[in-house]
Amino acid sequence: MAEAGRDFRGGRRPRLLYLKSYRAFGIDRMGGLVPQDWHYAAIDIYQLAGAALGEVDVLVVPDMHDQLFLKSIEPRLAAYLAGGGHLLVNGHITEPWLPWLSPFKAVSPKPFSNWMIRPRDPGAYFGRMDFETFHRHEGILGQYARGYSDPPEGAQWLCMIGGPALDGSVIEGPVDWVWRMPGGGKLFVHNGDNIHHFCSDPRHQPNLFHDILHGLVHSDEPAGIRR
Repeated sequence: MAEAGRDFRGGRRPRLLYLKSYRAFGIDRMGGLVPQDWHYAAIDIYQLAGAALGEVDVLVVPDMHDQLFLKSIEPRLAAYLAGGGHLLVNGHITEPWLPWLSPFKAVSPKPFSNWMIRPRDPGAYFGRMDFETFHRHEGILGQYARGYSDPPEGAQWLCMIGGPALDGSVIEGPVDWVWRMPGGGKLFVHNGDNIHHFCSDPRHQPNLFHDILHGLVHSDEPAGIRR
């Protein structure tokens, strides 16, 4: 819920801009998942090259996005973060299109417990979730995510995935993390299917998507670079 008396980049209500990628599942559901006291708009991902972003508080990138295209407008996206905008990125990064992104790393599916999601420092983003049932979304392990990516220094590791591999090594890392650009906005990364598909129906309490959006625009997590 937006806080009374606070101004956002575009006025008195937070503004969310969703990038439509027509390979993504359920792209028409997004408008109904955004909090009612937010301003919602959606554009085709390729319109981003010329879109005005000065009033956008949260820019949502779906899982099936064109990473080569976003790489081609990297300076524009970096400037958006530097100016105080927040990015919510879904999917498996294979072509890091920002300097603070890194390639997706899959974890071993055996034992099955490697795909169980567990809290690390969930804070305002995942702090209300029941992790005993969260990783069993619709009873299927691995549907939420099957790997992670390395975050930049100073990131808050929200949720973990992974564990022992068949060769005896341990492969684990943050499936969800958030990083604040010094002096700018936040970069939230979910290394899996669109996070708004999980525990985010308007009837759900707690509502994961609402909590993440609220955490981005209202919380001070992470506070900045932590040594």
